[in-house]
Amino acid sequence: MEKLKFKINGTAYEAEVNETGDNTAEVEINGKKYSVEIEHEHKAVINRPVVVPKSNNSQAAAPAANTPKPASSAGSRTIKSPLPGCILSVAVAEGQAVKRGQVLLTLESMKMANEVLADKDYTVKKVLVQAGQNVMQGDVLVEVE
Repeated sequence: MEKLKFKINGTAYEAEVNETGDNTAEVEINGKKYSVEIEHEHKAVINRPVVVPKSNNSQAAAPAANTPKPASSAGSRTIKSPLPGCILSVAVAEGQAVKRGQVLLTLESMKMANEVLADKDYTVKKVLVQAGQNVMQGDVLVEVE
């Protein structure tokens, strides 16, 4: 419940607002009750590409103790999550050839959709995430060779 005091054209009002559902609320203004429909603002999602920088597997940060990561074979490297967030979509499949700049997957972080792009030409060896999965920064998303 939220209590509000405000003036409209010099007249004082006291209101109590109780949300009852996704888009409805019970509002009491100066003792009189109303059932109102709430319009929620739609915030724009800005798509901005995230280019995954080249990394040397020997210099990669050690994974967290409770988060097992799959081992990579000698000729492969990993694409890691640049941000914590939720995987919105995966645009590649195992065995698929990808070109530099191609979208590998889309990651939502802080209500923004971020495209993770290939930084050079690859063949996708293994996709380790799926749509709807939450990831932390540094989690392995895709193995490539």
